[in-house]
Amino acid sequence: MPAATTEFTALRTHQEGGRVWSRLERVRLDDLSEGEIVLRARHAGVNYKDCLAMLGRAKIVTAFPRVTGIEVVGDVLTSSDARFAPGDSVLVHGFQTGIAFDGGFSEIVRVPAGHVQPVPDGLGVFHTALLGVPGFTVAMALERFEQLGLKPDDGPVAVSGATGAVGLMAIAILSRAGWSVVALTRRMAQSQVLRELGATEVLDIGQCASSTRPLEKTRFAAAIDNVGGAVLSWLLRSMRDGGCVASVGNASGNAFDGSVLPFIVRRVQLFGVVANAPWPQRLRLWQRLASDLKPDFTTLMPHVHQIGLHDLLIHAEQQLRGEAGGRTMVRFGAEP
Repeated sequence: MPAATTEFTALRTHQEGGRVWSRLERVRLDDLSEGEIVLRARHAGVNYKDCLAMLGRAKIVTAFPRVTGIEVVGDVLTSSDARFAPGDSVLVHGFQTGIAFDGGFSEIVRVPAGHVQPVPDGLGVFHTALLGVPGFTVAMALERFEQLGLKPDDGPVAVSGATGAVGLMAIAILSRAGWSVVALTRRMAQSQVLRELGATEVLDIGQCASSTRPLEKTRFAAAIDNVGGAVLSWLLRSMRDGGCVASVGNASGNAFDGSVLPFIVRRVQLFGVVANAPWPQRLRLWQRLASDLKPDFTTLMPHVHQIGLHDLLIHAEQQLRGEAGGRTMVRFGAEP
């Protein structure tokens, strides 16, 4: 346990005069938001939302200064909660982590005990961090498809933004669960890579989404959309009767054009997914990610990029420009 005077490095986000900016700082435990558990970070996933927050491109952080990072996996150093003991490997995401509470972009993290869960049996620290918020997002969408009665035999699932973290996880997880997956991307040079992950078909979404027909040919039983905008509109128009679309991202913007026809004529359902959940669902889905939804990690590893905390701001700029694909994680320490 670090002493009260011990300093460690964190990326802190500040606001001054209406401008939001971030920098690496040496901080102490008392500089962090309150919590019953102190952990040493091992991996912190970098998400699109994190990049927006740390660079001040969207109003995400609710109070400043703030250590951003909406997810972290690490080892407990101290705990005043009897459910956790020093040495336990734990996972934190959701619950306004990195938004209203200090998050994962810090060598030492302090969190409320009610936000913490053990690393699932069957995954381990690294694979839990690799899946992280993107993997949990996919699991939430898939469970909703199942609850709405969809089955793999009903038809393919479209996945937009296929070369991003959520897209790659969706292809790997859905294909492992027996679904046929159609990857939608503008990076057609990555077609073979997406097929190796499990996609049965790869479509150039730039060409598809340029259509303006009120209804497209019926193609998909379900879809996971990471993009929004014209892509979401095209997906809604391309669903089979009773199809379901999970909206999980807005890389192309918050707005989309559309009509009521897909909802009336084909009974399409559109729902949103945010990677937070009540505890019963959270524990259930993480256990599924460690069992029946566990992807083939050997196919995902070529798309995993590990960076140091000092690389984070540069990476955030690249990710928002669309220059960084795959899954990026901040690695703390020298271990892989």
